[in-house]
Amino acid sequence: MRLSAAPGEDGPLLVLSLEDSDRSDLFVTVCSDAVQAAAIEGEADSLAGFLARLDAWRRFLKERRTGLSRHEVVGLLGELMVLRRLILGNPLLQGTWVAPADGLHDFERQGHALEVKTSLGVATSIRISTLDQLDDVGLRQLDLVHLRLIETPDGQSLGALADEIEQALPGDAAKRAFSNALLRRGLMPDDTGARAAPLVEQRGLSAFRVGPTFPRLTRAAVPGAIREAEYDLELRAIDGHTVDVDAVFTAFAGGGADG
Repeated sequence: MRLSAAPGEDGPLLVLSLEDSDRSDLFVTVCSDAVQAAAIEGEADSLAGFLARLDAWRRFLKERRTGLSRHEVVGLLGELMVLRRLILGNPLLQGTWVAPADGLHDFERQGHALEVKTSLGVATSIRISTLDQLDDVGLRQLDLVHLRLIETPDGQSLGALADEIEQALPGDAAKRAFSNALLRRGLMPDDTGARAAPLVEQRGLSAFRVGPTFPRLTRAAVPGAIREAEYDLELRAIDGHTVDVDAVFTAFAGGGADG
């Protein structure tokens, strides 16, 4: 897509054009959604609302051609469960969810980062998908948070969880920022499949301190010719790095180090 200005009878016009004909199926949706985002803003903020929503769509279209896979839905469920816990304690912690803004870690605040991994059903390992996910360079503390979910007919869907978080946020601006963050993370407004299933319940929550002896691959620890890597961490093998998960969240919310 390209956004440009053009002269109009009543003043300058913003023109959104499609340059990739393969994405024409989504173009009408993008236009309608961005215009709607502008319409719900006050007159003074309509342009800012339009541009913010368009930027969220730009990120979405840059990184994917379809909506979320089941695996990605599970991962987003875990991130939102952590976000819910944080904002119920302090709504201002909404901005610590940096994954939608290309953050190296899922949550970060004052040098303390949380990397969230989520398993559905029985899990013996977790997947680390980049060399940066467990890299603590520039941080004073990095914790790996693991959620274990089960599928149950009485569970909560991604859509219901997102609605619960939105209702807990104070003010329209916070709600719109959350909606844009969901889109940047790959959840389209009309992706009813991803929003409806699976239905899950949290059955486990644990945390691990990522420090000098934690088993991991980082850019500094691999040959320079290796540009990227994915690997699995066996959960039993990192038991010795377990820390109290409540203390981790307390330290993150308070901005102080967790001893």
